[in-house]
Amino acid sequence: MARALTLITTTAAAFVLTAGVAAAAPAIPLNPEQETGTVVSGGSGFFTYEVDGSELCYTLEVRNLTGSPVAAHIHVGARNVAGPVVVGLITPPAATSTVSGCVTAVEGGALTPTELAGIVANPRAYYVNVHTPTYTGGEVRGQLK
Repeated sequence: MARALTLITTTAAAFVLTAGVAAAAPAIPLNPEQETGTVVSGGSGFFTYEVDGSELCYTLEVRNLTGSPVAAHIHVGARNVAGPVVVGLITPPAATSTVSGCVTAVEGGALTPTELAGIVANPRAYYVNVHTPTYTGGEVRGQLK
């Protein structure tokens, strides 16, 4: 009986490891202090994400921005460095709001498999930010973990 239980447990663990499910990243705080320009705002928020195979699923929450967001993205860039957009995210509809979505990595798509592999391999090289009419370069930002 103990041997059968060990075999079942080992098989289940191998299935979980080969299923390609990455652990969800911790909640990433978004705030104006992380932006590269001067931002005077009481805005804040959180970004969480999870990668499962070729799909990146996320929740983006913003609070108390100076206006309704006009865009939200994941960019490549180290802390305190602005970088190009890697993938667009669903734009939160209001200064205090939450959105959730998933992006599938495909060649020629909004997110390529190479870009997704980069995020998984080195998330700290990427950041999320949310743009508003007042702060077109970004009002709140958070470095991925």
